[in-house]
Amino acid sequence: MLVPHEVPLGPGVFVNRERELGLLRELLPIGGVGRPLICICRGFPGVGKTAFVRHYVELISDLSGYPGGYLHVDFSASPSGEVVSVADALASCLISCGVAKEVIPDGLAARANLLRSRTAERGVMIVLDDVTDPGQVTPFVPRGAGSAVLVVTSSKLTELQFDGAAVVELEPLLAEDGVHLFTSLRGGDAADESAQVAELVRLCAGLPVALRVAAARLAARPDMRVGDLVAQIADEGAGMAAFAVRGVDKVSAVFAVTYGALPESAARLYRLLGLFPGRDLTFETATELAGPGDSAVVDLETLIESGLLTVDSASRLSLHPLLRRHASGLAEFDEGNVRSAALRRVLFGLLCRATFADLAVLGPGRLRCTRHEPIQAGYSNPFTGPEAKKQALAWFESERLNLMAAVRLAVKHGWNDFAWQLAEAMTALYVQRRYLVEWTESSDLGAQAAALAGNRDAEARLRSFASRAWTGLGDLARAERELVEIALPMAEQSASKRLQASVWELMGRFHDATDDRERAVQAYRRAIELFTEEGDARGIAFVLFFLGCSQEGAEALATLEDALPRVREVGDRRMEGRVLTRLGAVLDEVGEPSRARAVLESAVEVLVQDGAHFYEATAQELLGELAYRQQDVAIARSAFTRAAGLLRELCSPRASEVEERLGQLDVD
Repeated sequence: MLVPHEVPLGPGVFVNRERELGLLRELLPIGGVGRPLICICRGFPGVGKTAFVRHYVELISDLSGYPGGYLHVDFSASPSGEVVSVADALASCLISCGVAKEVIPDGLAARANLLRSRTAERGVMIVLDDVTDPGQVTPFVPRGAGSAVLVVTSSKLTELQFDGAAVVELEPLLAEDGVHLFTSLRGGDAADESAQVAELVRLCAGLPVALRVAAARLAARPDMRVGDLVAQIADEGAGMAAFAVRGVDKVSAVFAVTYGALPESAARLYRLLGLFPGRDLTFETATELAGPGDSAVVDLETLIESGLLTVDSASRLSLHPLLRRHASGLAEFDEGNVRSAALRRVLFGLLCRATFADLAVLGPGRLRCTRHEPIQAGYSNPFTGPEAKKQALAWFESERLNLMAAVRLAVKHGWNDFAWQLAEAMTALYVQRRYLVEWTESSDLGAQAAALAGNRDAEARLRSFASRAWTGLGDLARAERELVEIALPMAEQSASKRLQASVWELMGRFHDATDDRERAVQAYRRAIELFTEEGDARGIAFVLFFLGCSQEGAEALATLEDALPRVREVGDRRMEGRVLTRLGAVLDEVGEPSRARAVLESAVEVLVQDGAHFYEATAQELLGELAYRQQDVAIARSAFTRAAGLLRELCSPRASEVEERLGQLDVD
């Protein structure tokens, strides 16, 4: 399994902090034993906490002190103040640890337990950035010896200290250290300007972010002396109070001088970047923010060279939170239609790519309320070829928080069609990954937006999908309300029978989840009737499978035998394998073991070809039990061995159960 190394690279130039680095090494000894250690890295915004921690991880990552890898969670709030949920962050960590989405549990406690189990055998470091509450830390504390949690925060987090967490306090740089950082960034000899450099460090309040911007400003102007920059900062500083450190503002003037020297097009883009609702963005999104014209790439390079904009190791762009506040404050002076047009361009770009990703992940036959053609017209599909689904899911993952922020922004501005269409496209990610909290929020906001847009079909669709997430979170009352009280009555009034059928299908799946098989069967039958009236072969085939799973005996057998050729005609190999697996199990139950074995062997073959490891493991396990009862121990051992290996690969807790069953073969 690939060992995760998720912590982004630190800054290219890092000096000072030797005392703090030494303290951190003492507190978190490499390859340590005993209880997992928690260390809090604390300090003012802009003091360099994140850079410090990333630099530390770079220093130790080649020492094999954490063989389980390095996980990273960023709790920093989006510009709108929203923060990723702990439950969804745990899901991300589990996926990074190799846990398949099919075996990720729904509840927060269960996810925390599974993460502890996954990290119990090999030491792991978990870096939690921008933490504001102890509750964001405790679920991530590993169980295994030699593990560590490194918390980056501006808060006290006293409760964690009571539980034994150590603290490394980062203060603004002392004058000597600030001079060292500045001269390292600037290069060359500034001995003849030592007094001016000392004054510049004082004006930057010892904050590395301000010193980097100042050094970049001088690098862009070789003719400028340090004293000239100091004089400009002193002039700009009058009356500015946006970035106070201990009540004294000295930092915003540094930003203002660098900003004032930008070409107008780059200055305009800087202001617009302050409006972007996410935490980071791609070059593509940044150029959409800039709008028509040929200067966007040059302007981005100018901002990077100026020190105002940073690029991480994944080529994603971001503004430091202090700079983002500065940029967004300046953007308020732009005309409202300029800001609005820029944000609409970004939302449209994200929506366009999200619709392409949706199609790549779930295929074109799925019911959608969004009309893709007018959105995608004139744009090329970025997700093509045999790796299209994988590429689309990777894009969804990288843009996941930005998409959620975009939905919130669209709702805030009353751009309701953007909001619900984005929310609908995002369900393609949520049905593949277990980000249940985000799913509920996205669906709820999207449904509200659809209602305001007067699109009752879209509202019903999103409400019905929200029920899956609420069921997963264990809130069955909320799930039932979304389905029974809201989505179903709306769908029944719709002219779209496919929508009605889809809601009835989800009604069936809800009743299956609550073990109400009778009502589940009734709901599935109603869905099949409606899909049949619409001639929706895919809908009929899939619901027949779910219906067969709710039935027993001869009735289930007849339904699944009806579903199999229909699913094959649709061309969904994974669903074909699932139908064959369930059909094999039912044949065995009704006393036809020979047919059951042949069908299960076919299921294994199909699922191997499709790479559907979770479903293959189920088929192999059933085949192993059947072969053992037929006294074919060699086949049973082979099937159980394969099932156990797959479940280990998927990081399923059930792997140990199957391994135990495999061991019983020799005993028996």
